[in-house]
Amino acid sequence: MELDILLSLQQQGRLFITPRRVRLLEEIQREGSISKGAKAAGISYKTAWDAVKEMNELADQPLVTSGAGGKGGGGARLTDYGNRVLKIYGLLNRIERMAVDALQDENASLDSLLAVVSRFGLQTSARNQFFAYVQSVGRDDLSHQVSLTLNGGAHILADVTERSCQRLGLAPGKEVLALIKAPWVSIERDPVHSSNSLSGVVQQVIAGDRFNEVILTLDQGGDICALRPVNEPLPAEGERATACFSPDQVILATLEN
Repeated sequence: MELDILLSLQQQGRLFITPRRVRLLEEIQREGSISKGAKAAGISYKTAWDAVKEMNELADQPLVTSGAGGKGGGGARLTDYGNRVLKIYGLLNRIERMAVDALQDENASLDSLLAVVSRFGLQTSARNQFFAYVQSVGRDDLSHQVSLTLNGGAHILADVTERSCQRLGLAPGKEVLALIKAPWVSIERDPVHSSNSLSGVVQQVIAGDRFNEVILTLDQGGDICALRPVNEPLPAEGERATACFSPDQVILATLEN
C-alpha cells in the first residue's frame, strides 16, 4: 500500500501552508519573481498573488517580499522567515514519512517516538543500539552512574557527566537509546558477573585481516556485535559466550520531552 502525504498547516482556521503553496514558494525563490514562480508552479498569477498575500497576512511576519513593478511585479524573494517555513515543512514531511513507514512495517515498534525515529531516521557509526529505560541515576564522583533496563529485561550501567545528565533530562522512567561501538565490546567464553555483561550464543564469526567480527545472539533477544583483533582467541559459532563493555563506553541518546 502506497500512501501519499499531503501535509497542510492552518492558522486561525484558515489554510496557511499546503503542498501547492510550498511548491509556489520554492519556485518564487528559484525564479526571483511571483509571476515566473506561478508559471513554473503551474498556477495563474492571480492565484499565486492571492496565496502570497494570504500567507503574509496569516504569518507573524512576511514570507515573501516583492518590489514595485507592473502586473507581474518587480521581483520577489523569500524572507528569512519564509525560508524557515520551507525548512520546517520539509522536516515535518520527513517525520510524517517515518510514521507512514512505521505503519507499514510490522516489525517496527510504535510504543514511542524514539523507537520510530531511531529505526527510520537515525544513522550512527555505533553497531550496537539498544532501547532502554532509566531505572535510577546515582552520583559517582564527578559523573552520574545511570542504571538502565534494556528491552528484554537485562540491566546495564552508563557513566554520564553531570552536564549531559541534565541536558538529556535523565530520570527514572526516561526512555533512551544506548549505543556501544563494536570495538568497545569484548567477548568472554566463561560467564562474567560484572555491571555490563550480556550472555548469549555466538551466531557468526566473520574473519578479517586485522579484526574478527563476532555477532552474539543475546538471551534476552537481539544481537550484539564485537570487533576483536585476529590474534585474540574467540569462541566458535554455536558456543555460549558473554559480551562485556565498560559503563563509560555506553553512549546515551534521547528525544527532548
